[in-house]
Amino acid sequence: MKKLFIDRLITLMSGNKLDAILVCPSEELKFLTGFSPMMCERFQGLFIKNSGEVFYVCNKLYTSEIVKHFGDMKVHDWFDGEVVTDAVFSMMEKEGLVGKTIGVNSTAPAFSILDIALKANIKFVNAKPLFEEMRIIKTPEELNNMRMAASILDKSFSEIIKHIKSGMKEAQIKDLLFSMVLKNGGSDPGGIVASGPNTSYGHYMGGDRVVEPQDVIILDFTCSYNNLCSDMTRTVFVGGISDEFRKIYDICRQSTEAGEDAAVEGAPIPDVDKAARDVISNAGYSDYFIYRVGHGIGYMIHEAPDVKASNNRKLEKGMCFTVEPGINIPGKVGMRIEDVVAITENGTEILNKSTHELIIL
Repeated sequence: MKKLFIDRLITLMSGNKLDAILVCPSEELKFLTGFSPMMCERFQGLFIKNSGEVFYVCNKLYTSEIVKHFGDMKVHDWFDGEVVTDAVFSMMEKEGLVGKTIGVNSTAPAFSILDIALKANIKFVNAKPLFEEMRIIKTPEELNNMRMAASILDKSFSEIIKHIKSGMKEAQIKDLLFSMVLKNGGSDPGGIVASGPNTSYGHYMGGDRVVEPQDVIILDFTCSYNNLCSDMTRTVFVGGISDEFRKIYDICRQSTEAGEDAAVEGAPIPDVDKAARDVISNAGYSDYFIYRVGHGIGYMIHEAPDVKASNNRKLEKGMCFTVEPGINIPGKVGMRIEDVVAITENGTEILNKSTHELIIL
């Protein structure tokens, strides 16, 4: 386990008056321990006490796998034939956690947590902000890994745009793009390829549409390198572009660049949101910019800090986040340009180097 981050979590736990934290299988568990088992309906998770003691609770189906990965960690297991709330109550009694306050991570299943809370008089509270705070400031090594992940996306983008053409399905483009990311040294490629009116859907997950001449295409894709992530979006055009779409693209480009210019150490996060949002609002498209300007990124694609008007935190050295304003006109078109931004010892650094200039394929 990562002792440095466990220690940070324990310090945050004490400051928030938590007796323990439950970390169910998730990216958060993998971050802390290097391993996360399959999550099913059977209750399981790592408990970290504010004393520093740790133990794992799982169904017997998982016991041997947990022991293999966590070694001599104490494991409490239960059998399918038992009533799970009775079994977990007994475990909580042995660990002195009955009647205590326990934080939970982002994947703790409510259908188990609610029943256990009633049975063991435990107050479960949201500890997701603690996991975010624990890793919001990136070390130089972590930042270097994020630079590498960004460079992999840049290289893959420069390659994919040589292959996109009308007649291809969105899914074909996505498969080819992901294969390039893997070839270039990235892990866990993911993301969105949307064309035509599908670009207007913020998190479009389809892939059947065939690219047509004069189409707009959004490539929003991610990867990791040494467990650190990058995220990039570029909007390109096939065969040509209308005057209206050229105007929208230019507004999006200016908005992204205004947000990035405002992202300096010490700046209140709402100022970054406002700088990007004002460009789109002043152009008359405020009704079509309906989401935050960006999100934090690091060990997860989405983590703290959110770049939005309601987050009053100031930017600090080591913070990494996206700037990705856009215009989404339902059923017609969507466009955005996204970069990862880092606040470093040397100032603001844009990790993605791919051009913002309009590209017609």
